[in-house]
Order: sequence, then structure tokens, then C-alpha cells
Amino acid sequence: MAPVVTQLPINACSLGEGPHWDSDDNSLYFVDIVKATINKYEADTGKHVEAKLDVTSHFIIPVEGKKHHFVITQGRKVVEIKWTADENPPKILRTITETEPEFPKHVLNDGKADPLGRLFTGIIVDDVLAPNRAKDGSLYRIDPDGTTNKVASGIVCSNGLCWDLKEKAFYYIDSLTFTVQRFDYDVETGNISNPTVAFSFEKHGLTSSPDGMTIDTDGNLWVAAFWETGMLKIDPRQNKVVEKIPLPVAQVASATFGGPNLDVLYVTTASLALEGRPEQHPPAGSTYAITGMNARGYPNLKVRLY
Repeated sequence: MAPVVTQLPINACSLGEGPHWDSDDNSLYFVDIVKATINKYEADTGKHVEAKLDVTSHFIIPVEGKKHHFVITQGRKVVEIKWTADENPPKILRTITETEPEFPKHVLNDGKADPLGRLFTGIIVDDVLAPNRAKDGSLYRIDPDGTTNKVASGIVCSNGLCWDLKEKAFYYIDSLTFTVQRFDYDVETGNISNPTVAFSFEKHGLTSSPDGMTIDTDGNLWVAAFWETGMLKIDPRQNKVVEKIPLPVAQVASATFGGPNLDVLYVTTASLALEGRPEQHPPAGSTYAITGMNARGYPNLKVRLY
């Protein structure tokens, strides 16, 4: 049976990003970076709620053991908020860390909790699309006590990230390298090392840019390919595309597994007006649920904070 793509009853996003499935309340959380909103979609009821932020965030992740508490970004900061998933703005409780004070125009992008609840998040540099952009961003690991560790440097556009404990691997996307990188991963320390290219878009003739990413229980990567009009299922051990699932939009931004059995792929998209690119029309910016893939993901993990 071919995968089934369903458009969800969610307001179209300008840039839907950072999807996180919360198994505790059977809901999908995500952000709209351009509109500066945090969002919750209840799968059981189809209810969609969004709240406006004063400063845009690039992800929203629940905090372990603290109901209604989340971590979001505010520029180069990671902050803890309290939000009861209604239309009221969240209350900012504290700043957990602030990265790269020497680069005030940098911003943090994608973030996820690793298998022990440590937050990994990386930088998008200023003027990211400029030909002479600097490669001075970094990837960080933020421990539960707020200790902030630089784990990779030379980053331009930090994006998708996921872990494979069976392979002792951390997979990571710096979008403008057009590659998926693999690092050795030590779950006890959270350290990463020995970067290699697991998959090259250019070498496979793909003209799109890799964006968000998740992983299934068979170790296959599901990569949102911006301008590829679909999700790519990639086997990083064999360096090949296993499957492409078409979508009716071009700007595919990110994805995560969810649903009661973690066998639904939730995909966020964008409707950006970008110079030199075709104008985006509906259903651009929609959020999708893909079923019937014969694949399951891992539970999305919450951030641990002390």
C-alpha cells in the first residue's frame, strides 16, 4: 500500500518548523518562525491553538517533569517558558543560556533533546544566503544544569539532528553543505566526534537543500528536502535514497514521527517568498500527516532541566 498524505486542519504557516510529538497528550507542537508563533495540534480533537511571541522561536520542546513548561529560543538565547496551550502569550520564566555574544545577529535554529535529555541546538549565521556569508556558527550541547558546550564549529545553517543508539551515531545537517553528516556519539558524556559525510545531496543529483530530519527504528533517516517537493527516506549506512514520498508543496521544512504507535510522519512546510524562486501558493505552508509507510519512529524526548 502506498503512503497516504493528509493535510491537517491547521492554519498555513509562513515557515513551519521544529515539530515535536508529545506522547503524553497525543499532540504535535511546532513553531512558525516568520509569524513568531508557538503552536499545538491535538490529534484526537483536531484542535489547533497558536500563541504569539514577542521574539520568534525556532523550536518548542516540553520540559521533563514540569507540566506546561517548554524550552524555546529567543535569538541566541534558550529560555524556559510556561504555556498552558491556549492563545495567551507564554510567560518567560528564565534564560537557560545565551550563546555567541560576539555575534549578535546570529540566531539559534533547530533543537532536540538527546537520549539523556540534553539539548542540542545550533546557529544560523547572519546573512545566511549571502555568497560571502561567514562560516562562524556553532553547534551546542546544553546540559541539564545549563552548562553550554560547543561541540562543532564552522556552521552556516544548523538544521536537522537525530540519534541512533544502535549505531552509536549522531546525524546532523548544516543545510548549506548539502550533506547529512555522521558523528560518533557517546551517550554517557553526550560528546560527538569523527565527523563524516553520510549522504551528499549533490553527489546524488539532488538540487534541493536538506532541512529538518528524524529517524526511524530501522535506522533510516527521513529528511525534509527544501525544493524537492517531498520527504526523502535515506539509508545512511548504504548512502542511498530508499524512498521519496511526494508532497503537493515545494518548501518541505521538517518532520517527526508521532501518533499512538509512532507510525505517523508529521511534516511542516513553508510558503516563503524567496528571490529568484517561484511564488508559493496554497497549499504551501500546510502541515501534513503521512501514514502507511511501514516505518515507526522513536518517542520524542523532553529536555531535562535542573
